[in-house]
Amino acid sequence: MPRIKTLLALCLGVASAASAFYIPSMGPQSFRPGDRVPLSVNRVYSEHVPLPFAYYDLPFVCKPSDIKRPWLNIGEVLRGDRIASSDYELIMGQNSTCKVLCTHEMTAQATKEAQRFVSQNYLVEWIVDKLPGATVFLSRKGSPSPSPSSSSAVPKQKIYEPGFPIGRYDADTGRAYLNNHVSMHVIYEMRGESRHIVGFEVYPRSIYNGSGECPDLDDLGAEGLLLGSAERVTYSYSVHWIEDSTVRWNHRWDRYLSVTNPQVHWYAIFNSAVIIILLSCIVAVIVMRMLNRDLTVFNEEEFRDDIEETSGWKLLHADVFRAPRYGGLLAPLLGTTVQVMYTFIATIALGTLGILSPSYRGGLLTTGIVLFLILGCAAGYYSAHLYRTWGGNNWFKNAVMTATLVPMSLMAIQLVLNLFLWYRSSSAAMPFSSILLLFVLWLLVELPLTLLGGWLGFRRPPYSEPSRTSAIPRPIPPQPKYLRPLPSILLAGALPFSVIFIELFFVFKSIWQDSFYYEYGFTVIVGLLLSLTVCETTIIMVWLSLNSGHHRWWWKAFVCGASSAIYIFAYSVFFYFTKLRAGMPDFAGFVPTLTFFVHSLLISAVYALCTGSMGFFAAYFFVRRIYGMVKTA
Repeated sequence: MPRIKTLLALCLGVASAASAFYIPSMGPQSFRPGDRVPLSVNRVYSEHVPLPFAYYDLPFVCKPSDIKRPWLNIGEVLRGDRIASSDYELIMGQNSTCKVLCTHEMTAQATKEAQRFVSQNYLVEWIVDKLPGATVFLSRKGSPSPSPSSSSAVPKQKIYEPGFPIGRYDADTGRAYLNNHVSMHVIYEMRGESRHIVGFEVYPRSIYNGSGECPDLDDLGAEGLLLGSAERVTYSYSVHWIEDSTVRWNHRWDRYLSVTNPQVHWYAIFNSAVIIILLSCIVAVIVMRMLNRDLTVFNEEEFRDDIEETSGWKLLHADVFRAPRYGGLLAPLLGTTVQVMYTFIATIALGTLGILSPSYRGGLLTTGIVLFLILGCAAGYYSAHLYRTWGGNNWFKNAVMTATLVPMSLMAIQLVLNLFLWYRSSSAAMPFSSILLLFVLWLLVELPLTLLGGWLGFRRPPYSEPSRTSAIPRPIPPQPKYLRPLPSILLAGALPFSVIFIELFFVFKSIWQDSFYYEYGFTVIVGLLLSLTVCETTIIMVWLSLNSGHHRWWWKAFVCGASSAIYIFAYSVFFYFTKLRAGMPDFAGFVPTLTFFVHSLLISAVYALCTGSMGFFAAYFFVRRIYGMVKTA
């Protein structure tokens, strides 16, 4: 009991600290009065349509004559970022009531595209000092409500949501209004003579204006810019610099990360803990009562004559360690699952330590890719060791298969999807240079490391199994209905999914609706609970199979461990129709739908690799332990 209390206290400490801890970046950028603060434009995205587009690819926005684009890391490219310079002039400390950016001629095609983006609720992402322009909400009794741009009340707490709407769509009348004026509030703190930016708020507004001059901003009842009613659109902006001594630079991301209610996470953890306790009790009953009873009977000499009249797992000691069918496929698959699982653990650990700051754009994906390439050595090692244990003799073939089976399959699916994204000119499409870079990294980094790991793993002596395998395999009797493939998969996957389905909502919201997910402390706890649930569920299913005389358990252990991925994909379908398509039944389209379901399938596949390896190695340890206790001739 004291150990349980200590472990619980440690988990609570991790969650409370790591969910809010991050290293903001290497250091603040200081500005002095009169310095120009660059504003970069990035992309437009929607919470309902999973297709981002580069901002300057829109045919109805102002483009500078000389566009400068910074270098982007691979993570930024994969998430659809296309950062570029702009002509917006932000001078530190100098307020600007109104400035004209440009006057744009609206062609019929540009008007049609603008109506589409407005009606699909697209948001614009601008960046100032690595902070995305945000829509401001006020926290009132735990529920955020929109903040009016001209409100004089002092809010209790500001909450930022990245991006601001490109326009306003009236669903009742079918009219779309384009936001052609933005009021930017740049929040800063004083540090001696220097100023550090701690907030970037954007308040868009639609004003009918094509005169080429600034509109009357004091007229709150001014007519909005109805798309289709004007051939020329004048874009303008205002800049206001606001000093705020209550926000420190190293806590400037807190307003972006404080949207989630932590009570929901605690509810999910409590729900998962109850499931873990029930499963642990079942495993304890199996180990402490059933196994001990069976072993006592089996090992007694006076019962030796009655062994053939009994049935169950005890009689499979000469068949249970027989090499699995298609072991040459299972070994590379398990090696890659270990690689994926180690990558996930290392990435989450770096996030929990605060190293993956939200200001490091694309850092999560970039770190994951780098770790995956480096951990190819682990994949080759574990794959070759299992391959040799099962009687394999061609370590080079096994290592090459380990390095190509899963990565190349995932890349091939992504490349096919990339053709559709190229066709739609989405920024989510990977450029050819990025594809070539990933291939070169795989060829020069992962493949050699996998070969090295395979060579080392094959040199290691094979696992010494506790019992010898007979020459003739024992026939497998008919199995109960609940142990047949489909029912057993559905049963084994239900409990692990019930552990994570609440946390899964926040993960999906972060992926598909571009909200910040930085609850790494809760992720660690839920991940540990998921691991225990997967291991215990797989052990139970393997023991039931062995007890019914089914000695081919290798693939069953892997599939049972990975079976909750089916529920995750089913949940993604539910999420698509209830969240992405909610209230927008007419805006699906083939490419957005294909993008969502292909990426959901890839996410489910990667999850299946991780949990499948957990279940397999837990079952392997369990089977070795119980048959190691059996006295065999």
